[in-house]
Amino acid sequence: MDSDRAGRVVAATFALGVVTLWATVAGAVPPSAGLAGVVWIATALVVAAGPVDGASGRLTVGGGVGLLALAVAVFVEPLSGVALPDIGVLGPYTYLATEVVFGTFALGLLVRAGRAALRRTAVTVAVVYPLAYVWDWYTLEVGVFAIPLRTGVEFVGIPLEEHVFMVVVPALVLGLHETLHGRRESK
Repeated sequence: MDSDRAGRVVAATFALGVVTLWATVAGAVPPSAGLAGVVWIATALVVAAGPVDGASGRLTVGGGVGLLALAVAVFVEPLSGVALPDIGVLGPYTYLATEVVFGTFALGLLVRAGRAALRRTAVTVAVVYPLAYVWDWYTLEVGVFAIPLRTGVEFVGIPLEEHVFMVVVPALVLGLHETLHGRRESK
């Protein structure tokens, strides 16, 4: 499989995983179907991070395992009565804890991608941050949304967690982008 075709298949596999997770959260499929989404996303990331040689085999195995997990979830519904985990037990640190988890994932992806990716991400986050800050401040000010499970610490007019969010989200997006496309573009 050539690198362009492999890239398209990897992107499609990643998208399939994301759509499956959305369907799981929306309740369109049983909760255990989320496992298929995780398998497809992991497959896409592993294949994107590895050499093009053997990519079709890794995609086939990962795709098959994900399809099997989805079939079992839909036909057997092993976790159909299980609710999503309630992480609200962390109280005012709930939002911050989710940011730490996703921020760690983003940092791992960027470290794996190398110094240049870290540098580009830092510049992009610095450029996006002021716009994100104004947008966030405005939406909180006019009451578009509320954040009940937060520490209550505010900095420059918005919750501390929102400042972290404005760094983590673009870093995660760029970390995924570098993982999916970075090596192929650098060759």
